[in-house]
Amino acid sequence: MRTPIRALALLLLFLLELAVLVIGARWGWALEAGLPLRLLSAVAVPLLLAALWGVYGSPKARITLPLPARYGFQAAWFVAGGAMLAALAGPLLGGALVAAWAATAALVRATNRPT
Repeated sequence: MRTPIRALALLLLFLLELAVLVIGARWGWALEAGLPLRLLSAVAVPLLLAALWGVYGSPKARITLPLPARYGFQAAWFVAGGAMLAALAGPLLGGALVAAWAATAALVRATNRPT
């Protein structure tokens, strides 16, 4: 059953996923390297993250992992996003991203139960 809270939590999860892709691009651009490598990294990092998410992390992933493994992959993916954000803007923001994901994912799972 789709409740308004669940719908809002799913929207927030999607926005957090997009934020990790943007953070990956910004992190690639911020590398201390020449312009060609920075440009390549700014494109390649979010593409790699998106490919990994599509194969392992999304609800419609190409490779269906057992539920605990999928949750583990998703946690690692968001922790990587938090680490990139921490490198760019400080550990407080990186930790806030991971905490926002954890709270939202827990809300989605809690609202998935039949009432």
